[in-house]
Amino acid sequence: MACVGARRRRQFQGVRPAVAATIALLAIGLCACGGKSHRPVASGPRPVYGAIPRLPLKPGENPARQVLAGAAKKRGGTLTVYSSAAFHHLDPGSSYSSLDYGVDAVTQRPLFSYLPNNQARLTPDLATAIPTIANHEITDGGKTITIHIRPGVYFSPPVNREVTSADVAYAIERAATPSVDNPYFSSYFGAASLSPLLGAGSPGYRGGPIPGIQTPSRFTIVFHTSKPSGSSLISALSLPLSAPVPRSFAAAVDTRSPTAYGTRYLVATGPYMIESDLDTGLFAGIGYRPGKSLTLVRNPNWNPRADFRPAYLDRIEFKLGGDARTIGEQVLKGSDAVEFDPPAPSTVTLAYDRYPSQITFTAGAGEHYVAFDTRRGPFANLDLRRAVYANLDRAAAAWLRGGSLVATAATHFIYPGLPGFEQSGGDVGPLTPWNQNVNGDLAVAETYLKAAGYRSGRYTGGATVQIVGDRTGADGKIVQLVNSDLTQLGFDTRVDLVNPSVVSGVACGTPAQAVDVCASVGRIRDFGDPLTVLYRSFHGQAIGSNAGQVNSAQLTTAMTAATQIADSAARAQAWANIDKMLVYLAVAIPEDFDSQPNIESRDVAGVNDQWNQGTWDLAFTSLDRP
Repeated sequence: MACVGARRRRQFQGVRPAVAATIALLAIGLCACGGKSHRPVASGPRPVYGAIPRLPLKPGENPARQVLAGAAKKRGGTLTVYSSAAFHHLDPGSSYSSLDYGVDAVTQRPLFSYLPNNQARLTPDLATAIPTIANHEITDGGKTITIHIRPGVYFSPPVNREVTSADVAYAIERAATPSVDNPYFSSYFGAASLSPLLGAGSPGYRGGPIPGIQTPSRFTIVFHTSKPSGSSLISALSLPLSAPVPRSFAAAVDTRSPTAYGTRYLVATGPYMIESDLDTGLFAGIGYRPGKSLTLVRNPNWNPRADFRPAYLDRIEFKLGGDARTIGEQVLKGSDAVEFDPPAPSTVTLAYDRYPSQITFTAGAGEHYVAFDTRRGPFANLDLRRAVYANLDRAAAAWLRGGSLVATAATHFIYPGLPGFEQSGGDVGPLTPWNQNVNGDLAVAETYLKAAGYRSGRYTGGATVQIVGDRTGADGKIVQLVNSDLTQLGFDTRVDLVNPSVVSGVACGTPAQAVDVCASVGRIRDFGDPLTVLYRSFHGQAIGSNAGQVNSAQLTTAMTAATQIADSAARAQAWANIDKMLVYLAVAIPEDFDSQPNIESRDVAGVNDQWNQGTWDLAFTSLDRP
């Protein structure tokens, strides 16, 4: 999901149930235009979408009931994993898509991880414990964090030695180099972080030794930050970039730009490794053919006594590319297989109707929202933002995405599964007049137009509002929905439907583009902390991922304070209060909360990685033949 300034995990874009009626509606096209051309979308009465049937989950469809380990699981066998999409980065220092993370989860050992059935609570991985004030691993008022590394974890061939603290330090330092260029380093460790590592906070830092990282012993690493970091730094160390990388092996290939680590060479610390030459570590042309296949085999140096992953499978064969609809039928009607990326709409309908025990729906898989440019133009006016917010039919947006199995109307910005969701109102959300009716309320919208000085209850200010959105999938239809919202209130509009890369890389988040409305911005957490969806979307220092150019001193102060809170309950409440503030200031319109469908063959006992996007966790998945 492409996300604006966020981890590019592929979001499921459209479809589900009502069930067939929804599929039929999503087949309707919307005229699109290129990046610099403009095509007005006709105004007129807003379409009526009707009620959304709330379809129940059937037996087997709720991943919360999955068995992670035990006698019910069988060992051995080869799992085939189909994906119509390709990987972005197999180097843990560069990974940022859901597909990449799925491979990292079985080949690499970051300092901390999430169990597949938990969306918010960290578990020690390479580390021996979660640092706390009580165990004296958070000291200096929260500015020093000491982590002890688990002994007995070994690199795969050809390195064949025990992991040390120096390997973790090198992994993090290399993430900032131009050859690796990790998209999260600046946000959570460097210049854009609210609490950067000492020596990494300068905009000019581009890799190399960081004074804020020390390795006083073979199995101890210490982090020093410029301000109290609360649990933020600890949570960020669950990102793949904290997985150890041996300098002796990787430094030579890191001199290339981009690095050849992850494209030709790689070593593993998890239960699996990419099939490779055991003497050189070369996997290109052996276990990996870009866009075609990837083969994972057991890491001969993996120590099961030093890992919480059961690793049931002997071999994992990825088959990449191909038509998503064909893949779906192969998986549902075949054996020993799963689909790794979101299934096609027709597959979801087929699975829900005929193979209910072979499809799961993971709630809390992401969200979408409509971003305003709050710096300039009409939407610098709070009452105009509230008017548009009140009028948007968010239930229709969820319907366009496929109905209640995959989307529900959003009522705030912390989505289900994240700490702070319930404290911010849960499904109902903050009770403000412009947020209460997810079907849209023209009467309420008119009161805010009048408060903004437009006595007729319609906008007559003369400005033409530019709307930019993704032309593909459900996003294109939702752009039309947003346009109808605005034109019904009297706004003249200009709509630019562009490719996803143009939305995220050029149009939205770039101040010079001065886009009034970015429709259907996607966001998925980077780890189980509301910081990752609120800070990157709405903090003044996050311009670039902040699609609405929001730069409120009130919000900035509150976010900075929330980041420094270590107590989990107090931290969740602080972020919930910020979430309520975002709704009150109407800096954007929450659109929908996403659920993620995933499919498997009848003889696969799959486990979904619920903290992420619901992708199959291959370290807990097994073959379950009768």
